[in-house]
Amino acid sequence: MELIQDPRCYTDICIDGKWFHHDHCTDTAYMLWGGTSPHIQLDKTPKTESELIDLLTHANRR
Repeated sequence: MELIQDPRCYTDICIDGKWFHHDHCTDTAYMLWGGTSPHIQLDKTPKTESELIDLLTHANRR
């Protein structure tokens, strides 16, 4: 599914039981949990939901 290319939009997604938040039009995401959430630098700005999942999965394994 295409991500809407609007900085006011975001996607929250669960991968392996962990929730992540991604603001569209950015190359960052963060894990949703209480307190200070770790930020994740993605390799590029995702254009689709499946690309976002791949980037988060790859970044989470580092």
